[in-house]
Amino acid sequence: PPPSVFTDSTIYASYFFLAFLLPRSQNIPLEDAMKQMSLGGPITIRQVTSTDRKVEVREGMLKRYKHKNYPEEFPFRCKCIVVFQNLDGVDVILFALYVYEHGDNNPAPNKKTVYISYLDSVHFMKPRKIRTFVYHEILICYLDYVRKKGFSTAHIWACPPLKGDDYIFYAKPEDQKTPKDTRLRMWYIDMLVECQKRGICGKVTNMHDQYFTREQLDASDVPYLEGDYFPGEAENIIAELDKAKGKGKGKKGGVNGKKSKKKRKKKDDDDEDWAEDDEPAPKDEVMVKLGELISPMKESFIVAFLNCDDQSEENKEVPKAIVEYRKKAAHEAVDNDGTTDGSTTKDNNGTDGNETKDNDGTDGSGGDVAASSSDTRKKRDADGNIRVVSADSSKSSAVEADGSQIKIINDDEEEMDCEFLNDRQAFLNLCRGNHYQFDELRRAKHTSMMVLWHLHNRGAPKFVQSCGSCGKEILSGTRWHCPVCPDFDLCTDCYRNPHTNRGACTHKMEAISVEGGGSDESGGSGLTEAQRRERQRNIQLHIQLIEHASQCNSRNCGSQNCAKMKAYLKHSLSCQIKASGGCKICKRIWTLLRFHAQNCKVRDCPMPQCNGIRERIRQLKKQQQAMDDRRRQEMNRHFMAARAAQLGR
Repeated sequence: PPPSVFTDSTIYASYFFLAFLLPRSQNIPLEDAMKQMSLGGPITIRQVTSTDRKVEVREGMLKRYKHKNYPEEFPFRCKCIVVFQNLDGVDVILFALYVYEHGDNNPAPNKKTVYISYLDSVHFMKPRKIRTFVYHEILICYLDYVRKKGFSTAHIWACPPLKGDDYIFYAKPEDQKTPKDTRLRMWYIDMLVECQKRGICGKVTNMHDQYFTREQLDASDVPYLEGDYFPGEAENIIAELDKAKGKGKGKKGGVNGKKSKKKRKKKDDDDEDWAEDDEPAPKDEVMVKLGELISPMKESFIVAFLNCDDQSEENKEVPKAIVEYRKKAAHEAVDNDGTTDGSTTKDNNGTDGNETKDNDGTDGSGGDVAASSSDTRKKRDADGNIRVVSADSSKSSAVEADGSQIKIINDDEEEMDCEFLNDRQAFLNLCRGNHYQFDELRRAKHTSMMVLWHLHNRGAPKFVQSCGSCGKEILSGTRWHCPVCPDFDLCTDCYRNPHTNRGACTHKMEAISVEGGGSDESGGSGLTEAQRRERQRNIQLHIQLIEHASQCNSRNCGSQNCAKMKAYLKHSLSCQIKASGGCKICKRIWTLLRFHAQNCKVRDCPMPQCNGIRERIRQLKKQQQAMDDRRRQEMNRHFMAARAAQLGR
């Protein structure tokens, strides 16, 4: 099941645990503390996207390590998890998390690697004291989720946004502080320490100590993750090395050039040639320069080893304090026998830790507890009452408030496609284009309602036209469009009213039908398993058909549907309404073309709109890359300035 299934009980446990701490810290009665903690509404955790994507290796990296058969691309699955809280009767988006999962089908070094790409939040959660509890719990449960799926490492780049930059949410509150480097880093470390206590992860280190201090490794052994610090900086270093090599070429040499020729031959040969001469191969220049660069800021590049089934014992090692905590929690769980309220929190902290071995290679003393908790475990409901559930209840017994069973989607087998949430930059552009802001609670409520509307009406236009006279958004019915005046439309009421102020527009207007949206592209969330598989199969067949029809020149094609698809393609080229205006045929064709373009590698693809869609995807990647470059450059500048100041003393 998705990570939200594991998160509910532990969030509520933390919720009530914090309520019991308040009387001690603030010297107030328990009843007052419970009232303070009950100011907010229910919290909903929802996974909104799960799509297959790929990160393409840049030219310099690919060219330099071509002799090692370095991959041209790394496939991964991008997931977006969103947190809502019901505030004054409205579900408000408060937190969003983007993660990249490089599965077992990935080549090294990305195999079985998880990257915590971006997370963002606004401070409207009530009560605010529980924000860290909730957000930490989501990350902890997610790492536990991927650990059980077999992922071995998790990578985090702890880098706060620059002033004026938005990661996910557009226009956050002015009084919301942006954490500094040290504070953000400690925020992640505190979360990972809790993971160690629960036995979810073992050794926690950093990229510098893991990769750049080992002589036998080169840059091809470092995970290549989209949006990470390493790909962009490695490309810059390779470009500088190539430039320096080009300038110095021919300047150095021995007698008659023989010495320099011999050196060039040795440098261009593989590592095997160095072994034949009994000389150690030189350390990779990219690794040397990159290691020197990130050394002063190495703590910001966090690597956590997850306690998956095939994790090595070396990578399961934890500090002595964590080992003692696990043993103590296991003993307390056995003594309490899971009968008191406090045992729920202790089980959450200590039970999973018994699955791993201590540093001395022996099992923890609470192994029987871990075995027994695999069949039954305790959770708290929304009212804080403890209930015993089976381990499989999250898979088969999850129900709505009305008693109807909740279908849990396997997000590894089925794609959850949402065009404006598949990518962080696409969502940010949607919010900017429609002025969906989070700087005030009332605006955050409106933004959240519009995002939910787009989620449930994924086929609807993302940017809605408004009437040029009354200013009302034209969401359904008929839109009257002027083909001459730029961006001028009227709603039906204003068009029929003879007294409507049309400004300088005196031209004949065209009627364009506007659909209210629909769930035809929502991923079929209400379908059965068989219907869902059939739908995926039909989509693949239609993609094959549209690829065939775009290249077929025969008038008597053997395919029965070829002529029909050709007519649809011709319609999409000449249609004046287009998909953005609500044309159903254009919407379906556009969806198929988008699915094709995401995986197309043909330079001049004959498929209509394929090159245009790929260019749009490239532009989104350029915007994303520009922000990553600014983050990287600012981080380099900050730490280099601090280092220079220290040396100056």
